[in-house]
Amino acid sequence: MAHYLSLLSTVVLPIAVVGLLGFVLQKWRKVDTRTLADVSLYILAPCLVIDALTHSSLRGHTVGMVAAFTVLQTAATWIVAKVTAKLFRFHPEIEGAVTLTTIFGNAVNYGLPVLMLAYGTSGFVIGTSYVIGQIVLLNSLGLYIASRSRVKPREAIVQVLKLPLIYAVLIGGVVTAVGWAVPKGIADALHLVGNAYSAIVLLILGIHFTTIQWRGMWRKEVWIPIVLRLVIVPVLSLACILILGIHGLLAEVLFVQSSMPAAVNSVILAEKFGSDRQVVTLTVAITTLVSFLSLPLLILLGHSL
Repeated sequence: MAHYLSLLSTVVLPIAVVGLLGFVLQKWRKVDTRTLADVSLYILAPCLVIDALTHSSLRGHTVGMVAAFTVLQTAATWIVAKVTAKLFRFHPEIEGAVTLTTIFGNAVNYGLPVLMLAYGTSGFVIGTSYVIGQIVLLNSLGLYIASRSRVKPREAIVQVLKLPLIYAVLIGGVVTAVGWAVPKGIADALHLVGNAYSAIVLLILGIHFTTIQWRGMWRKEVWIPIVLRLVIVPVLSLACILILGIHGLLAEVLFVQSSMPAAVNSVILAEKFGSDRQVVTLTVAITTLVSFLSLPLLILLGHSL
């Protein structure tokens, strides 16, 4: 119990406080989240990734295990979501919403700040390699699921190539592999800017809560994906970790990162391509709120891996 309360105060409380500040700010004075999102995506996140990678000791074997876990876990969650949708005879719009929120967790906006607080830079670097795979999947498989095959492969590829995180990983990986020393002034600048990432994305998360319409939250179509995301997905992730024989910090990070609340970006895909937006929005909101209590339990369970 003492360890749970310690994690609650050191990992969850900072996230909740920053999110609450974003919520209050938006209620008091309207903020353009698109600008904040652009700053986060195009400046803060790339700087943080390059800074972390150039100071890491990440090896090819670790990246390979992350990739293997991503493929296996994605396949398992997709199958479970499809089977569940068929069992409850959901309409295609609901099926798309359930599948999106089951497969994709909030590994970027929520997961990376959690890793920084819980595991430090070492955990963050591992989480970054997992996040890159999730970004690629979200902009390819996610587009496919949300649009029910209406998106052309070329569009998915273009969307992926627009993401600066991918190029940040390439730059950081090359610098690390070659053994170049980043000049101190540039390194300090990257560190300074990158450190702002967690605060900004958590403020954005809190701001998003001001737009949620809570009507319809008791629909079974909402609570089924919530149970899938909060209960079934962690079980599947744990099974995948055991099957692949992953252990140590890598196992902890992958377990916690893959068990995050439903991805915020699922709302954008649902709205753009015709899945049930209300189901997705409420699933994201409720799983995020519940995670404030469940996250310490996940971290504690991860310690045993």
